[in-house]
Amino acid sequence: MRAADLFYGPEKLRALWRLLLFLACAALVLAVIGTITSPIVPEEYGGLWAIVVPHGLYGLALLVASLVMMRGLERKRFAALGFPLGRDTLADLLKGAAIGGGFVAGLVVVQTLLGWLSPVPDAGTVPGWLLEVVSLALALTVVAAAEELAVRGYAFQVLVEGAGVVLAIALTSGLFALIHLNNPGVNWVALLNVVLAGVLFAAAYLRTRSLWVPIGMHWGWNFVMAAFFDLPVSGIAFDVPGYDTVRLGPDLLTGGAFGPEASLLTTLFLLPLIVWVFRTPWLSESRQMAELGPLVDSRLAPQQPSV
Repeated sequence: MRAADLFYGPEKLRALWRLLLFLACAALVLAVIGTITSPIVPEEYGGLWAIVVPHGLYGLALLVASLVMMRGLERKRFAALGFPLGRDTLADLLKGAAIGGGFVAGLVVVQTLLGWLSPVPDAGTVPGWLLEVVSLALALTVVAAAEELAVRGYAFQVLVEGAGVVLAIALTSGLFALIHLNNPGVNWVALLNVVLAGVLFAAAYLRTRSLWVPIGMHWGWNFVMAAFFDLPVSGIAFDVPGYDTVRLGPDLLTGGAFGPEASLLTTLFLLPLIVWVFRTPWLSESRQMAELGPLVDSRLAPQQPSV
């Protein structure tokens, strides 16, 4: 199949120009936001600001561009993008956080039991720990929301229509890996696992058509890694007071400087988790989300297998 054939036909061509228009709109909004905020945003900043500021700026640009496309072109409520507000919102966030955080916790516990990681005491106080954990929770919320808007938001949903589910997942998961390409300690195992994590988050969206689920999953993954185990998140190290985790095993099994996301054990654990997310009846589209009329047709999303 030629690359041009992927977007051949009226519906696919419509998907292509909608995608290009969205990207142009996001770039324009980002340029405007950058111009407005440049006098108040310092040229150099460190700590958590180093991830909050850039993610916050491009996340805001994507949010505005998504709103423009949903209201101005699609003639749908913004919530139809995957943001139902109501009783299902918190449930979706908690489900996602439980899956992402539970996966990381299980992974690190196994690595510790195998002697590859070891928790050790570190300097710090309870108030210092609490302040750092709350700061991490807020900062990683911005990161998760921005990256999910970028990779599982409007662009992904349009790609599902224009290129099909499989290619849409492949393209956006590859983009997800490219976002992490320059992170400290990155290697081929890390990139492979980021691609698989992209498939996992896409599966969570497709099963529920709610972006709250992959946002919660993404946040739970990062938060548990950083706050509970004081391990690098995609190569970015955080210093939680009171304890530390020392790597004792080989980098291929512990993940080295990139963190457990670059471990082959993560690859091994991610594969069955992806299958489970695609099939579990625990994740399904809510009535509220269905009534909003999401961009992704329910016939294109993987369905719960019949019994």
